Amino acid sequence: MAKGAEAFRSIGEVAALIGVAPHVLRYWETQFSALKPMKRPDGRRYYRPADVEMAAGICALLRDDGLTIRGAIRQIATDRGQSVRRRGAQQLSPQSDTAPPAPAPARIAPVSPPSQPPVWLARLSDMARHLQQISPADRRWPRAKPAVMRLAQAMLSLS
Repeated sequence: MAKGAEAFRSIGEVAALIGVAPHVLRYWETQFSALKPMKRPDGRRYYRPADVEMAAGICALLRDDGLTIRGAIRQIATDRGQSVRRRGAQQLSPQSDTAPPAPAPARIAPVSPPSQPPVWLARLSDMARHLQQISPADRRWPRAKPAVMRLAQAMLSLS
C-alpha cells in the first residue's frame, strides 16, 4: 500500500525516493539548515513533505546543476528555499501521460559460448595491453592519449 502525499517518511524511504544513500541525507542535514526533519525521542528521523521536497531540490542542485554545497546554500538563501522546494516537487512529481511508454523487456535467448572471442574484444584487449606499457611521463604519451580516450569510450559503451 502506497503512502499518501502528506505522510511522514523515514530516512530510508526518502533516500530511495530521491536516489541517494541515507548517510548522504544525514550529511546534508549538517550542511543545510533548511533541511531539518522531525526527530523522535529515540532519534529516528521523519521527513515531512516539505523536507522531502527540499532534499529532492538539493539533490537536483548538486547533481543536475553541478553546484557545490556552498553554491547550493547560497541558492537556498536567496528565497529561503522556496525555489528549491518547488524544484524538488517537480523532481518528485510522477511522469506526465505524454511521456513515452517504457520499452518492453528484451528477450534473451540462450547463447552458447563462442569458441573464439569476438574480433572487437581481441582488438580492444590488444589496445589495452599496448597502452599499459606507456606512462604519462613517457614522451610517447601525447600520441597515445587519443588512443587511451578511444579505449575508455569503448569500454564505457560496453557497460
